[in-house]
Amino acid sequence: MSTDQPAGRRPERLTRRQRAAVVGIVVLAVAVAASLAATTGGSSAAGGWPPAGRSACASVQIFTGTVGSPYNQFARVLRTRLEAAPEHFDVDVVETAGSTENIYDLESPEPPRCGLAIAQLNTTVDATEGVNQFDPTRGGHPVAGLRTLGPVHQDLLHVIVRDRPLGPDDRRVDRLAELCNRTIAAGQPGSGVRQIGDVLLRVGLPNCHPDLDDSSIDEALRRLSAGTVDAVVWAGGAGTRQIRTAIAAGARLRLLDLSEYRTPITKDWNTFYGNRAHFYAGEVFGAGDLGPADYTGIRPIRTVTIPNGLIARADTDPVLVRRATAELYRDRGDYEGVLWGANPAHRRIPDALSIYEGPLFCYIPLHPAAAEYYLRQFQRVPSCGAA
Repeated sequence: MSTDQPAGRRPERLTRRQRAAVVGIVVLAVAVAASLAATTGGSSAAGGWPPAGRSACASVQIFTGTVGSPYNQFARVLRTRLEAAPEHFDVDVVETAGSTENIYDLESPEPPRCGLAIAQLNTTVDATEGVNQFDPTRGGHPVAGLRTLGPVHQDLLHVIVRDRPLGPDDRRVDRLAELCNRTIAAGQPGSGVRQIGDVLLRVGLPNCHPDLDDSSIDEALRRLSAGTVDAVVWAGGAGTRQIRTAIAAGARLRLLDLSEYRTPITKDWNTFYGNRAHFYAGEVFGAGDLGPADYTGIRPIRTVTIPNGLIARADTDPVLVRRATAELYRDRGDYEGVLWGANPAHRRIPDALSIYEGPLFCYIPLHPAAAEYYLRQFQRVPSCGAA
């Protein structure tokens, strides 16, 4: 018996006109809801997606680079957003040596299924295939089940040299070829910097045997100014803090133009992956530039861009993945501000549509929960990138 009506009394029937009015109200409500859904589907992620859900992850780890690196700075903005989200994640931004370590760390986050990582996407492909530093014959191992949430900022390839010789025995360097058989700080072993640096040196210094120094970017810049190394290879966001700090402290630095190496680097990738089971045609490495808007006093040069992404594992908690994917694209100016400050060079974080460009989201499929975002926004997911 209903508790809404007095006992022994039946509710009054609606008249035909009243029933018609009710039907009209329901139809109107459905139409308004559909309109709102269509509107939010084509706008930013703030329009009600994703709905707050119960996550298996009370705490989350985001694996990044060294403190102050672009990866680390980007992750700190993401941490603030995840902690403010309805799920109220407790987020730890974990300092690491870079992309390779970040990818390995996804195998055992604490707690399980609650890890995210920022990594170079070309390095992530290497991890999936078990090649280069992930090759078991080189002490590594493949990492299965990697999935993408979306693009992050692009790294730019730097080769940094002294602007002036330190003495009569210190030869000026104007071209990469002049570093043959000299000492180069090429990134820490296992880092994404070392991986792309190995490729650059292979195509740019054939038949040469430079000594490779394993210093971090901070130490490498100090050694460059002291004359202990002759060049520093770095792949990072434009206007990397450590380089700007060194210049502000008086370091006389110069960047080498690397535009002539984009085609050889691309050919090296296509040759290597073209003979493997999974190959997708398209541009992996783009063209970029660096100049005085990024580093005070630096002459403009052209260089190569390396794509980064936010990645997870296929078994990562879907509630976390949905929220993190949405936060990649909401108010991207927050990320741009922490990476580039006043941003005189007008650098931009890639927008959601960039996921449909190039082959990398074919090599590393979207996490199914992330794919929901792109389907909602654009009514489609990348044809070969959906998990």
